[in-house]
Amino acid sequence: MPSDRGFDLRHPAVAGYDIIADAFEAARKVKPWELAYFSGLAERLAPGDHLLDCGCGTGHVGLASLVDAGMSITALDGSAGMLKHFRRRYPGVATIRCDMLAYEPAEKFAAIIAWDSFFHLSHDEQARMIRHFAAWLRPGGLLLFTSGPGHSTIDDTMFGTPFAYASFSDAGYRELLGANGLSVLASDFDEPHAAIHKVWLAQRE
Repeated sequence: MPSDRGFDLRHPAVAGYDIIADAFEAARKVKPWELAYFSGLAERLAPGDHLLDCGCGTGHVGLASLVDAGMSITALDGSAGMLKHFRRRYPGVATIRCDMLAYEPAEKFAAIIAWDSFFHLSHDEQARMIRHFAAWLRPGGLLLFTSGPGHSTIDDTMFGTPFAYASFSDAGYRELLGANGLSVLASDFDEPHAAIHKVWLAQRE
């Protein structure tokens, strides 16, 4: 069931994705090398486990492996335009329109995905979200997220709309994760020809 919550939806990335949602969805292409991260997560979980897709966008095609594996999924995004496309792709998945920074879940999750969403937050916001992710996971719960290649802050555009990106260094993420009781299980670059997109898998102690 879709849900719109009365939280603050003013983060610049939310407004930006509302502007470009249709163009983003039309241009999005499947990256086959990404699918193994989703199917690999599904293999670590049990049917019925509750998973949060945090910043779900229009719906990553890899999420289908988790749907097919019988996970109970909640998809969260602040952009109404992006959720419109997500709901068409995954009509059976519960959705919530809410800025991830303002979300307050009522239960713990077996896993959280923040794929190409978390990196739109500033360094301070990312540190806050890692604390939240750790608090939202049950013991042994898994966090799958993506980052840039090193410590950086970048201003760029998509379809003529400004977007900001930020990333910590590898050591910076490891320090933040460890300080919040999250152990790194894997951290690697997934793009076949460029070390620009890092995928992380961490587990709550």
